Amino acid sequence: MPVFPTLFPGTIWQTNVVVIATIFLTGLIVFVLLRLAVVRMDMRHPRGLQNLVEWAFDFSESMAKDVMPSEESRRFVRPLAFIMLLFLFVANWLGLIMTITVHFDPHAHVWGLSPSDLQSAKGDVELFDSPTSNMSMALGLAILVWLISHARGLRHPIKWFRHLLRHPPFGLLEEITNPLTHGMRLFGNIFAGEILLGLLLRAPFAFHFIPWQLPFIIAWLLYSGFVATIQAYVFSILMCLYIGMKSFEADSQH
Repeated sequence: MPVFPTLFPGTIWQTNVVVIATIFLTGLIVFVLLRLAVVRMDMRHPRGLQNLVEWAFDFSESMAKDVMPSEESRRFVRPLAFIMLLFLFVANWLGLIMTITVHFDPHAHVWGLSPSDLQSAKGDVELFDSPTSNMSMALGLAILVWLISHARGLRHPIKWFRHLLRHPPFGLLEEITNPLTHGMRLFGNIFAGEILLGLLLRAPFAFHFIPWQLPFIIAWLLYSGFVATIQAYVFSILMCLYIGMKSFEADSQH
């Protein structure tokens, strides 16, 4: 298992520094991309980054239109789906684009890590990773979606309460399992892809000079990139679906 620099080790406030840093980095990348697309906007002859951002927005609008029950709910979820899609796309790809590992004496105390932590990782400390390969991050996003969906449902408390009790006790059980499966699906796919990629990168050369693992690394990078993109879509469409299920506006079209 990889280990990361940690703040407040051994407490309930224990924090993975790399996850926090890559969350901010992802947000910065998304902000810069959107800013560049707006600065170079040409309504008559759109091209390059503007085309990409417009396509992402149209795709998000299509997601909202497919699953949201009313125009009001679509207006609410459209910007949220757009930002979530871009954020997860960038976040899922970070660990595939670059990896940084430093090696320490396994018996040392460094960056909040104990000797037992370093020994379990053979002295290797990861300094760069996809934030969504961290279970706490993925579950945090899923819980955020869960809170938003219920906050929207509570605008109509009677309908919200009826929705919870539609199939007792399975309705309540579903409300508990939804954020767990929502977050764990994202975490599991990104984490597994990066773990196997790390194993391939660390594999020794055959006869000390033949990089036998190179074609496998390229193939796995392509596959993991596809999975990273799909998981950004899956998480975003499920977010729209969960919020839509608790949007009880009167002008429902479904």
